[in-house]
Amino acid sequence: METPLTPLEFARRARKLYPERVAVIDGDSRWTYAQFLDRCDRWSAVLQKLGISPGDRVAYLSPNTHAQLESFYAVPQVGAVLVPLNYRLTADDFIYLINHSGSRMVCADRDYLGAIDNIREQIPKVEHFVALSCSVGCPQPNSGWLDYEAMVEATSTKFARPEIRETDLLTINYTSGTTSRPKGVMITHRNAWMNSIGTLLYAPMTCADRYLWTLPMFHANGWTFVWTVTAAGATHICLRKVEPRAVFKLMATEQVTTLCAAPTVLISLANVPENLRRLAPKGIHVITAGAPPAASPFSDLKKIWAGRSPTFTD
Repeated sequence: METPLTPLEFARRARKLYPERVAVIDGDSRWTYAQFLDRCDRWSAVLQKLGISPGDRVAYLSPNTHAQLESFYAVPQVGAVLVPLNYRLTADDFIYLINHSGSRMVCADRDYLGAIDNIREQIPKVEHFVALSCSVGCPQPNSGWLDYEAMVEATSTKFARPEIRETDLLTINYTSGTTSRPKGVMITHRNAWMNSIGTLLYAPMTCADRYLWTLPMFHANGWTFVWTVTAAGATHICLRKVEPRAVFKLMATEQVTTLCAAPTVLISLANVPENLRRLAPKGIHVITAGAPPAASPFSDLKKIWAGRSPTFTD
């Protein structure tokens, strides 16, 4: 018997081995692996009720939230294809990416509901619009937006699991279109599984690790950490916006052990006031890529963690 290589297996394993371990922290909310993956199953059930079938594309426009993280499990386990969009792009880019991917559903964070409302007429293939979060103004019944949290809360965990082949498409990740139109990179379940295992070999993690989401989840599937952290049974700590003060406070309050950051983010962290630098705990593992790391930020960051044994990987 051949077992398909898929990162969905990491979720199954984590639920079995670490059901009571904290899986996700997002602001004041915390979910164990059992709770987190139950939420994923509930959203999978909703997707099927809305007619999302294997091979259908589902686009997401969201910062690093628990809802965005749930998409990397809930969407592919019904055989659909996740399309994580770069929220830093323009409205014209969103139109192109949604239409080019053939997405039938768009799920957007509260910060981007207006942006999607403004382009609805230009994305005619989209059948469902889902509001992932709402703090003050939740979508009204006639707004054209479905309420993610309300649907998750009202739905059971039961859904029909289709057969998943490792060659099935899992995500479509688009480039930013620097030199021409954005190009969609098609990642299969096998690709994602292999990349995640490769990441664990290069940057080992254990169930004691606490990973801070300073890297956008949309960016190459968070450099595979959307699945890698779960594979290790570690904790995902979500962060909506990479603001240095928030980063250092979470380092201290949540005892962060690992984070990923492009060099430009490292520069911002290196330039924080001294009172924030003192919040950095001992032994944080910093993984960087995306551009040649500048020498000065690395030097400054090593000073920040002086005596704390930081590890830098690039």
